[in-house]
Amino acid sequence: MQQIVIDWDDEQLRLVIGESDGARTRLRDAAILPVGKDGPITALKEWIASRPATKYDCLIALGRDRAELRQMDFPPVPVEELPDMVRFQAIRQFAAAGDSATVDFITTQVDDNSIKAIVSATGPNHLNPIRKNVEAFGWTLKRIALRPIAAAALYRIYRDKLPARSQSGATLALIDLVSDEAEIVLLRDDKVVFVRSVRLPKEMPARTNALAGEIRRSMMACGAAGTNCNVVMWGTADRHAVEIQRLGDRLAEQQTKPCQTDLIDPFELVGADPAAKDSVGQTVGRLAPLVGLLAAHAKHADELIDFENPRKTIEVQTDRRKIAAMIGIPVAVAAGLIWMLMSTLSQLDDQIDQQAAANAEMKDKSKAAEEMIARTDRVDQFLNGDVNWLEELQRLASRMPGADQLMLQEISATADSREGGGRLVVTGRVTSPDVIVELESAMRDDAHQVTGDKVTQLATQDAYRWQMTQTISVNADAVQTERYARMNPTQSSPDQDSSSQPDSDAASANESGSKEATL
Repeated sequence: MQQIVIDWDDEQLRLVIGESDGARTRLRDAAILPVGKDGPITALKEWIASRPATKYDCLIALGRDRAELRQMDFPPVPVEELPDMVRFQAIRQFAAAGDSATVDFITTQVDDNSIKAIVSATGPNHLNPIRKNVEAFGWTLKRIALRPIAAAALYRIYRDKLPARSQSGATLALIDLVSDEAEIVLLRDDKVVFVRSVRLPKEMPARTNALAGEIRRSMMACGAAGTNCNVVMWGTADRHAVEIQRLGDRLAEQQTKPCQTDLIDPFELVGADPAAKDSVGQTVGRLAPLVGLLAAHAKHADELIDFENPRKTIEVQTDRRKIAAMIGIPVAVAAGLIWMLMSTLSQLDDQIDQQAAANAEMKDKSKAAEEMIARTDRVDQFLNGDVNWLEELQRLASRMPGADQLMLQEISATADSREGGGRLVVTGRVTSPDVIVELESAMRDDAHQVTGDKVTQLATQDAYRWQMTQTISVNADAVQTERYARMNPTQSSPDQDSSSQPDSDAASANESGSKEATL
């Protein structure tokens, strides 16, 4: 049966139709359609109506904006027990991962000391509408896979067809450009080690400079800072040759070896009918995640993060024949010991009664302690929104570039009273994009995340020819840590030693309960 693979965002609906048996993948049709004001489902219905009625197995590529994603460390445990441990940790550490969330992961490193994994979670508010719409079309939903991981799967499945990367210890950055966003997947030793999505300015060369900076920051986040980086971009030379060359030159400025770059047409890795190639033209690079999902569907599902088929704990199968063979000996021994047990039954009954009473008392104490912890957590959650904006403004003033490079126009501070922390939105003008990169590097640390929202070149003869907007996010954990330090300088916050690594691109918290102050 043929499969239809679908992906969409606010601007485009992307899809491919084909079949794959694990050894061979063939694309029969493809399309990139504008969404329009009526939404992606309407656009899909109109496109399907123009083709013969067919029942498909449906594969959905889920965008990074609809799932939380982060790298996590776990103690060494049997692989069959890992799914339960991952889900337990994700529910505790992810902002939107509750009991109803779906959690899946891929391991990136397994050794005697630890297990590293990239973990993703999403809720039923994203998955249920997809299932409902697929059912309405009469198709069978097979997979809902995370888009950047699907693109990385395409590279890993067909890496033997691709140019070899001989630099020892080099990091490979897979770049998928979708609209005004870029999805970055870092590979080391052919294993996925980091994933993030970033927004980019539309103008060149600011777009290339921003992408180079995001790649460097991603390498720092995954512990690859100081290593050489090579780049693979999904697309064609006609569309991306100049951009990838500029990107390689920018990365090479801070490397000991030249940055090797490649452009890969995903349709060239698999078989594709002429009609499929002609329908997408130079924009074929945007379909790399869909081609990867189709290629991995049959026999490479372990390469995917799949919310429709998340990894589950493997139940150990009991060998009934061994149990039957061993029953005889325990029964014989038990018969010989019965007469000894009868004499001690009354003593055991007394011990049971005493233990039951002790358990009841401990249960009451445990319940009271849980209620106290819950109340404390609610108070912490409220107080985490009390950001010391004077200290944040002092930090900004002491770290930002000088007035000859940067002129601030507006500063807006927003505290999130529901999830904690806050955001400092800085608007100003700079003399060059490099000043923006310097500002981001100066302001970013473990407690602060910096996101470039917009960079615009102004038509002016003034030295400050670039308009920029930067969002500095203050981590709620940092606010709590500082508060606990003020309360008791000799002790650290209970959460100060958390080993989790926050995803620099985690989904934004609901701001409906935020309080805002404009300075």
